[in-house]
Amino acid sequence: MSNKTIKNIKERRSVRKYIDKNISGEILEEIIDCARLAPTGNNRQAWSFLVITDAEIKSKIASYARYGKFIEEAGACIAIFVNQNKATTPLQDASAATENIMIAAKSYDLGTCWINSYQKEHSKKIKDLVNCPQDMELMTLMSIGYYQEEDVNMPSKKNLSEVMVWDKF
Repeated sequence: MSNKTIKNIKERRSVRKYIDKNISGEILEEIIDCARLAPTGNNRQAWSFLVITDAEIKSKIASYARYGKFIEEAGACIAIFVNQNKATTPLQDASAATENIMIAAKSYDLGTCWINSYQKEHSKKIKDLVNCPQDMELMTLMSIGYYQEEDVNMPSKKNLSEVMVWDKF
């Protein structure tokens, strides 16, 4: 593979075990810059990206999110919020931005794991914890951090021939 973007997409895996290493603010800003460039319905861009590096806040988020305990060990947590009063396609908008974060992070050799947070049991607690404005909805939590390659599980994926059809089903 000579195309770096394709390589990053094909090699990306969910990471749930991180090493203790800070992520520079410059890298985090670059990753969020990629997230804000994702497509949105009617170009509403009704989102906010909260980057959390504070250990105490990450620890509380990890304790609230049943499937996100590893957030505590990650270098950062990115919370994606969408203003549901302004967005026409909030779930799709947040998903596109989340994917951009995963691909951008991989280009910096950072691992990520997507924790669905749309109307989940942990969402209200986290919104309260971070003083989220009333009109914003928590859509996604994303752990992000450095990791050791041997700690990453390589789940099997279906073959292309099992999921791709041409012209008609």
